[in-house]
Amino acid sequence: MNRMTRRLAVLLAPLLLAASAAAQPNLLFITSDDHRWDALGAAGNPAILTPVLDRLAAEGVYFRQATTHVAQCHPVRATLLTGLAVHQHGALANLAQRPEVARPDAWSGQPTVANLLRDAGYRTVLVGKWHLDAEPWLTGFTDVRTWLPGGGADYRDPELARGRSRELARIEGYAQQIFADDAIAFLRDPQRGEKPFFLWLAFTAPHVPLEPNSPESQKLYAGKKKEDLLPPGFPRNIPSGDWLHYAEAVSDLDRQIGRVLAALTEAGLAESTVVVFAGDNGFLMGQKGMGATGTHGKVVPYEGSVRVPMILWSPRFKDLAGPADLAASTLDLPPTLVQLAGIAPPAAWPGRDLVAAIRRDRHTGLEDAFTTWADETSERWGKETYRMVRTPHHKLIVWKDPARRAELYDLVADPLEEKNLFDAPQAAAIRRDLEARLRRWLERTADPALGWRPPT
Repeated sequence: MNRMTRRLAVLLAPLLLAASAAAQPNLLFITSDDHRWDALGAAGNPAILTPVLDRLAAEGVYFRQATTHVAQCHPVRATLLTGLAVHQHGALANLAQRPEVARPDAWSGQPTVANLLRDAGYRTVLVGKWHLDAEPWLTGFTDVRTWLPGGGADYRDPELARGRSRELARIEGYAQQIFADDAIAFLRDPQRGEKPFFLWLAFTAPHVPLEPNSPESQKLYAGKKKEDLLPPGFPRNIPSGDWLHYAEAVSDLDRQIGRVLAALTEAGLAESTVVVFAGDNGFLMGQKGMGATGTHGKVVPYEGSVRVPMILWSPRFKDLAGPADLAASTLDLPPTLVQLAGIAPPAAWPGRDLVAAIRRDRHTGLEDAFTTWADETSERWGKETYRMVRTPHHKLIVWKDPARRAELYDLVADPLEEKNLFDAPQAAAIRRDLEARLRRWLERTADPALGWRPPT
């Protein structure tokens, strides 16, 4: 390199660094908790008021067929962090995990989403629910702010941790507002620096206990009964859950997201930020005889449990705005997030880049998604072990228990999943196609379910 070339390189270096930073968007990853897919105005539900999320859905990409890879809080968070399927990362259930992940340094040396982004120059920030034994600061988070180490907290005056400690202290206020306030404080912090950031803002609504919610949200539903708040298509002839407080919690969540987005705009960051919103899993709220009371309204492979709201929003993707019916999954969020930062996802990650899929075809760019329940030991859920493959039109469920009949549903003609077509002659071709899709997935991910007896 001659003297002139070296001098030119020195002069251009700041410009190249600035261009690189501009190419790396900020990533605001917002998750809700036990949030059904149809508890959203954009899903055609006028009863539950979500104007902020509805605006994001209208201006961004709204994944109308999104499902979760695993329908429980602890294992899905492990998937969102590690990019791995449940049988790969080992956090099988809230009460069942392999010994190597039930420890503070779990995944510390692995390419987690936070590790990859941190190593690419991001400031990686956690606010809200964690629910993993691994310490967040050992899995790639540079900033751990107000957070919930465990799985649940009171809605008012919750016990939360701050910083690199699991020690809990009671904080006055409403939980969702406390999380939003801390995210806003980060966005407004003059010491935040010029690095791009990855902020995982993990709300606890609308997980139980569902109340008390803010006075603003309570006023929205004054005089309403739960019968007034059932989503379109929800069966009216079954015992159902506490829809009044569920609706309040969802609307409170929506309002807090609006406050965070307003702060993002006020800080001049909206144009350089990609917002990804997703529910971790759904909640049956009485469907299939589950979830009318208590916490046992998820895990199982039925629509109210596995379908989730999912939205991608950014001024960078105005050309992609609109509804999308491809088979998106929470398993696809880790590779999507790191690809947005210009990072190639690890080969071991089985998820897909949603942006690339939308550019191929927003309705058929991804044809199938897979949901797993891998716990075989816990008292409550150990006998519910299954694998599921779902397309936007059909679903096949295969149980590990050989005494349980496999299930096949036409989700368009039978959205409540009441007519099992597994043995129906008219569905034989669909059954063969779904069985082949599931087998390819099991082989590709070395899933131990390959050893199960073929479905009958």
